[in-house]
Amino acid sequence: MDGSIAMSYCINPQCEQRENPAAAQNCLACGTALLIADRYRILKPVRSPNPARPADIFEVEDLGTGENEWGTVKVLKVLKHTHNPDSVRLFQQEARVLIWLAGRGLVPQVEPDGYFPIKLVHNWQKLSCLVMEKISGENLAEFLAKNHCVSQALAFDWLQQLLHILQEIHKYHLVHRDIKPSNLMLAADGKLRLIDFGAATEAGIDTAPAGSAGYCAPEQLAGKAEARSDFFALGRTFVHLLTGLQPIDFPVNAKTGKINWRNQAAGVDELFVSSIDELIEPLPENRPENTRVILEKLKNIELLITAAEPK
Repeated sequence: MDGSIAMSYCINPQCEQRENPAAAQNCLACGTALLIADRYRILKPVRSPNPARPADIFEVEDLGTGENEWGTVKVLKVLKHTHNPDSVRLFQQEARVLIWLAGRGLVPQVEPDGYFPIKLVHNWQKLSCLVMEKISGENLAEFLAKNHCVSQALAFDWLQQLLHILQEIHKYHLVHRDIKPSNLMLAADGKLRLIDFGAATEAGIDTAPAGSAGYCAPEQLAGKAEARSDFFALGRTFVHLLTGLQPIDFPVNAKTGKINWRNQAAGVDELFVSSIDELIEPLPENRPENTRVILEKLKNIELLITAAEPK
């Protein structure tokens, strides 16, 4: 960074004029301190603040004491609705998961002190904050908008990367519950990162329904998410990647509950298509048992496809 800041943005969700001059120490409209936790200054919203959303997301400048950290741009997620115990539990769960997985290059990096609460001085409201790494790159929804679909070779690589990420998450008996192209970041190093753990929860417990239409497993809609629910969302994501069409746009067989997508997967080997179909079986017991089983099958499929290629 060159040290210049176009503006400082107020964290107070009740503030009526949140943009401030770069040099301001307190919000000119509501008086809230613009330096958060004596360290972070908000540069701009990542998405437009919306009163209906439980959380706001911002880009922040880290003014921490570490010489290598000063001026680093990061992402700040702010939970506004701290009066809701379920929202607070999920937010804290998101922080724990990201801290547990830190240093492995699988998810956005969060430091041990990256989660903290703050009290607004001129407001009764408390906020929960989570600061994480800003990943440079594009998400796969943006990638699809430019490229329509992905090749089989790239899909193989990406699927294996994501299964290794899920393997680490499932070790903690957690499920992500919102795997979809927009929550997969293609970083500058060409590797995928899984983001937005806001819906992550313990596997096998009764929860409120969560997830995104077209990607969410049937049992998850009934509040019964398990590890194999993530496999369903992963499979539906690869239906989208391989065809360029959103899963919700495919016709559903009324008897089986399966979508008819195979005729849109041009140039994709039947063995690979079948492996995706196994992931998106409507009943969780019909999906693979764990990531190890899927990875082993993919390795065998790759060998078979390679052996069948013309020499």
